[in-house]
Amino acid sequence: MDATERGHAANYNEDEARLASLGYKQNMKRQFTGLQNFGFTLTNASVLIGIVPLFGFGMATGGPVVAVWGWLIVAFFVMFIGLGMAEICSTYPTAGGLYFWTAKLGGPKWGPMFSWYEAWFNMLGQVAGCSGSVLAAATFLNTLISVWDKDYVPVGKHNFAVMAALMLTAGIINTAGGRALKIASLTSVFIHIVGTLVIVITVLAGAPKLQSPKFVFTEFRDYTGYTQNSNASPVLVFLLGLLQSQWSMLGYDASAHMSEETEKSYVNGPRGILMSILASFLIGLGLALSLTFGIQDYEQTRNSDSAASQIFLDCAGKVGGSILIFIIVFAGFLCGVATVAANSRMFYAFARDGGLPFSSYWTVLNKRTLMPLRLVWLSVIVIIILALPAIGSEATLSAISGISIIGFTVSYAIPILLRITVGASTFVQHEFNLGRYSKPIGWVACIWTAFIFCIFNMPQKWPVEDPSEFNFTPAAVGFLLVFTTLTWFLSARHWFKGPVSEIALAELDGKIPVDVPKNDSDSD
Repeated sequence: MDATERGHAANYNEDEARLASLGYKQNMKRQFTGLQNFGFTLTNASVLIGIVPLFGFGMATGGPVVAVWGWLIVAFFVMFIGLGMAEICSTYPTAGGLYFWTAKLGGPKWGPMFSWYEAWFNMLGQVAGCSGSVLAAATFLNTLISVWDKDYVPVGKHNFAVMAALMLTAGIINTAGGRALKIASLTSVFIHIVGTLVIVITVLAGAPKLQSPKFVFTEFRDYTGYTQNSNASPVLVFLLGLLQSQWSMLGYDASAHMSEETEKSYVNGPRGILMSILASFLIGLGLALSLTFGIQDYEQTRNSDSAASQIFLDCAGKVGGSILIFIIVFAGFLCGVATVAANSRMFYAFARDGGLPFSSYWTVLNKRTLMPLRLVWLSVIVIIILALPAIGSEATLSAISGISIIGFTVSYAIPILLRITVGASTFVQHEFNLGRYSKPIGWVACIWTAFIFCIFNMPQKWPVEDPSEFNFTPAAVGFLLVFTTLTWFLSARHWFKGPVSEIALAELDGKIPVDVPKNDSDSD
């Protein structure tokens, strides 16, 4: 018997009932389809604004082998993380996403503490990812201006100013409401798919010469100083270069954060996670291959202000190259729009449970849009602040990328680890499940996360001779660890209990859909 036969609107009441079973009322408007959810997630991941801006970084840390083989390796392990997340999302489709999952899977003993760390690490990944993406878009926009105005020499303060303007615009679009976000989501899907095809075809067809397959698949370059100034193996340089690919494979948790506004979230949530990873893999592989084949002069390209922009101009000329650069700018801006939406939902879920200072103020929904607009603008402000080092540091983008990677992947791994350990006996698999493969898939995801946590906290050059080359990822991550640990043991452990139930399932309309499987949260 489907929901319509029970006298309820087919998708809405099923979703509302499941949300109620997890302890929450349907406060936000459920208005997005599965395709629009996928659009948000693909935009949040935004391979165009990931692999392209850091292409020059990859040229210096391994070269072509990192761009191609690094992409394949990262995509392989990221799919393990995505599978683990998708299974949990099917059971717990809430705006809190990984934070809520962690609390439930950790149980009364471990749930509150782990969900405290989870929330802060996920928020760090969210804001750092958005800050880096929009900063990259701003850098490309300034590059585009300099192409047409030779007297214009963009520096860090210009990039920051443009980034701030783009973020304020993203905040305005989020404030406009659901219709504006739907248009942005569908536009983003078009830009990421069609824009990628345009870039790949234009670069390959317009290149004066194409590099040989041997160069693309076997050439190794090191400009980090590790192999020249230490006894480090080229393997270490290759691993450092994985940052380019790993940063492009983040943000797919947006599907979970938008689940309370998505129809059939228990199906479309997991689907959005996995479809975005698959789409990102295909888009990224096409970009990595075309950009590497399209390199004309390696040294000139690597030493230019933007390696990818130089390839675009070399292969498509001034006008054609400018169009390709603008595609990257637009993709980065749309990424900012989608990420602010996801950020604010995560903030909302955490504040709803009393996790943020002045939570009662932040959780007020706008009467017109039924969206957490106060948290939208909090997100915008924090994201802009995080980009302030761009004014004086050359390593800002790669450092913010490292911060984002660690924030995101740690927050992805925590609920997966709990799912296969302390939560294994109580977790109830729903529509999407991995069956007996849950544990091996989960362990691979956690081991990969621990590995890249170590790699991306390392200096990106050796020796570090100038403050502008300093990788401030360890400082930011270290500060967050100290902050979350101190606040937990000195204060939060006494009052923070994780997700707070707003509603009992029986309150929902007086009726409970018969096909909603009972899960462990019903007895909380």
